[in-house]
Amino acid sequence: MPGDIYCKDGTSYTSADLFAGALRQRGQQVTVPAELRSSYVTTKAEQGCDMYYKIAETGRRTQGKDRAVDGREAQAVEVTAGKSEDVYLIDKNQQRLLLLESQRDGRTSTTTYDSFGEKFTITLPVAEKILTTDAFRSQVTKY
Repeated sequence: MPGDIYCKDGTSYTSADLFAGALRQRGQQVTVPAELRSSYVTTKAEQGCDMYYKIAETGRRTQGKDRAVDGREAQAVEVTAGKSEDVYLIDKNQQRLLLLESQRDGRTSTTTYDSFGEKFTITLPVAEKILTTDAFRSQVTKY
């Protein structure tokens, strides 16, 4: 499910459709009403915003999973724990994270990282478009 995640000062802002997709992967069936589609759900990032870029210390280089990502040669680092597996693909030349592929209890997700070194403005959602998790859950249709 495509969507955006922003993080600032330890608070994550996840687009409503992406947040609903994560709930669906956990077996919670929800439908996002049209009026909430441009909203963002806030959650506390317990490990801070760096958690989106940090590779666990248990990560191990896995040459067999190296491959090109958007035409760039990438080296794989794998982190496994129980039924979870994360494969981080890092630009071989610039040592920047390009892609994260995760598997958790049969669910998969892919996170793409881009625009390193480029200046651009990120505008957090306006207050009217921000929902707490509880407010979001109370406004979605469950089936």
